[in-house]
Amino acid sequence: MIKRYLKILPMAVAGTMLATSFTSAASAQTLRWSDGGPNRGARAAGMQWVAEEITKRTNGKVKFEFHWAGALMKSKAAVKGVGKGSADVGTIIAAYTPKELSAYSVADLPFEVSDIWSTLRGTYEFASTNAELKKMFSDLGLVYITNITTSPGQLICTKTHVKTVADLKGVKLRATGFYGKVFKGLGANVVSMGQSKVYTALDSGVVDCNQNYMYAIPVFKQQEIAKKMTVMNWGQFLAFAIVMNKSVYDKLGADEQKAIHGVGSEFVDHYAEIMINMTAKSRAAIEAAGVDIHEMSKGEKGKLNNAAAPFIQDWVKRTNDNGLPGQKLFDDYGKLLAKYEGIRTAKGYPWKKN
Repeated sequence: MIKRYLKILPMAVAGTMLATSFTSAASAQTLRWSDGGPNRGARAAGMQWVAEEITKRTNGKVKFEFHWAGALMKSKAAVKGVGKGSADVGTIIAAYTPKELSAYSVADLPFEVSDIWSTLRGTYEFASTNAELKKMFSDLGLVYITNITTSPGQLICTKTHVKTVADLKGVKLRATGFYGKVFKGLGANVVSMGQSKVYTALDSGVVDCNQNYMYAIPVFKQQEIAKKMTVMNWGQFLAFAIVMNKSVYDKLGADEQKAIHGVGSEFVDHYAEIMINMTAKSRAAIEAAGVDIHEMSKGEKGKLNNAAAPFIQDWVKRTNDNGLPGQKLFDDYGKLLAKYEGIRTAKGYPWKKN
């Protein structure tokens, strides 16, 4: 009996070691990250920073495998795709799924505060702490990790130099989403097309002006043919998040979850710094190309906001119809933006500490 036990013991120990090794290996996992954009630019670099930092802070227990340019799923399918587990992590954009992300889409509306850091930090706190948003993400099978932004919108034109709201009347203007509706209401002939087609459209006269972001204008070389620019700093898409499948998240340990949210919070400052620096460099390149730049006055921006008011009320109504407190969401979000703008004004950016 003893001899038999001694024969079995090494096998049992080996089996235990194998099981322990398997369990240890199983605790380290590679998550599939889907993004609709290409593997280039600030957005891609930012997401890779998030992935690398999470892997580092979880001691390699959580790794990521990227699937770029919609290879795993298109951007419009990301909410359902990540929620149902077709991908473990993904980038979601409320403009593509406004009904499912109705509470979050408040971040796509125009507010007085336009600073990139202030708006990103305010949006992050809103999406991380607001009870309605937390429930919305949970019901969709998602966990909010952090936020991205397009940065504020500008106008670049070939013929008309838009210096006042009245100058928009009759202009053939390429614009999208909520902001396209506002410009149309102000008399512009709004055209919808992708940025990749705008250069030719501006050159041929199909459009006179384009709504774009400072950093993206040189990317598409639009300053080569459009020599009149209006700095509006109006129209920022902030309902733009990195999320994780809730079931995948729930299976992670508490330390891993803490690390993920720590990285998510730090990313806001990291990404804001990148975007602010990129905006400044892009403006310098636009100026160097001989573009005449006009800063829209506070009074004219006020007219834009007044023109947007009916569309905001429509958003409030539609959000109420979805069973959510639309006006309260709008007011609470606006207060957070003002809070961080106040902090920025008093203390400056966090990466510029004395």
